[in-house]
Amino acid sequence: MRIDVPWGTGTTPVDVDDRRVAGVLGANVERAEDPEGILQGALAVPGADFKTYLAGAASPLLVVVNDGTRPTPSAQVLRVLRAGLEQWLRAPGYKLDLVIATGTHRAALPEELDRIFGADFMAAHAGRIFSHDSRDKESLVHLGRTARGTEVWVNRLLAEARSVIVINSVEPHYFAGYTGGRKSLFPGLAGYETVWTNHKLSMEEGSELLVLDGNPVHEDLEEALAVGIAGKDVYSIQLVLDKEHRIGFAAAGTLEDTFRRAITVAERQFVLDIDRACEVVVAVAPHPMDCNLYQTNKAIQSGALAVKDDGVLIVVSQCTFGLGENQTLFDMLSAAGSPAEALERADLEEYKLGVQQATRIAAILERARIWMVSSLQDEQVGAMFMAPFASVQEALDAALEDQGDAAQALFLTEASITVPRVRRAGREPD
Repeated sequence: MRIDVPWGTGTTPVDVDDRRVAGVLGANVERAEDPEGILQGALAVPGADFKTYLAGAASPLLVVVNDGTRPTPSAQVLRVLRAGLEQWLRAPGYKLDLVIATGTHRAALPEELDRIFGADFMAAHAGRIFSHDSRDKESLVHLGRTARGTEVWVNRLLAEARSVIVINSVEPHYFAGYTGGRKSLFPGLAGYETVWTNHKLSMEEGSELLVLDGNPVHEDLEEALAVGIAGKDVYSIQLVLDKEHRIGFAAAGTLEDTFRRAITVAERQFVLDIDRACEVVVAVAPHPMDCNLYQTNKAIQSGALAVKDDGVLIVVSQCTFGLGENQTLFDMLSAAGSPAEALERADLEEYKLGVQQATRIAAILERARIWMVSSLQDEQVGAMFMAPFASVQEALDAALEDQGDAAQALFLTEASITVPRVRRAGREPD
């Protein structure tokens, strides 16, 4: 059998005996036939239609979009919204800004801006476009404090806006339950201190994939959100994407309602029931979530759910931008003598953003091996107790030989956004 494994914006082929393949799984969705029609339909639903929202939207109006590490097709959404936004902007004294919700990530690169906004939109509105900077205290405003002690610092553009349009996509998230929804604003437009305190909660019980109720990270974000958008008129567009990162589902209206509706679709689409944990799992971080190690962690966490104890998890991610701007994951693992030591040090040292990644990977390494096919330096991969391989074929052949003649490999071609779940006896496939 030949399997074309995603690699960057293309694929890399592997050949494997059919009997050694447990499955090749991606999101449970076909290619959307009419993405723009799906969006237009959501924007026209009575009671939540975009034209009515704009007619009553007060100035200043802020549009919030995801950064380049997310697959959200913001440019396509803005292409549909553009005429309405520009008509709204003609009113005397009206002000429109667009901000990239980077969270603690770097500012968008010039080549990313065209992809996020579309070249035509950029040419017309470049002067209105900003990247959030969580460390720029001059651009932040303090709004309060959550019950869990998170100081709510937000981008001044959000604090001063009277109307807000949020464009996001919803997928599972390894400690916030699901991405999308409130994450556009918190942590998307939050200060570094706010993100640090909130993400520290990821070390607590309940901070898990697919879990919202009782999830301390999610509940803290919801409380910060309530503070951040108090008195503002928020219009939310939440998407669930197809296999080509096109719009497969869209909901428009209030942030809470659209988020919950998108989650229902996302769970059906991204949770993959499997019969058993496998000896070998090939977990792919698809573009653009393969940009660096920090983002690749999502594929590692997902793939680990499908690998049996003493098995091999092969992580496939180009990592074009290396380790990423947050190197705590690498620093913490490489400074330890073993995964067990990394876990011990995490309990003793002050929390840093990225520690939750390092501890979760260390816990995986305590029961299975992680091999990486990436553009990271071999020394970097080895320093994290992982084994580097030059190709997926080489890693797969070695893993199957290591695990024995009866071993099988499960391919997760979109591991960053899908969640394998071992089917319990008596439960029918979703």
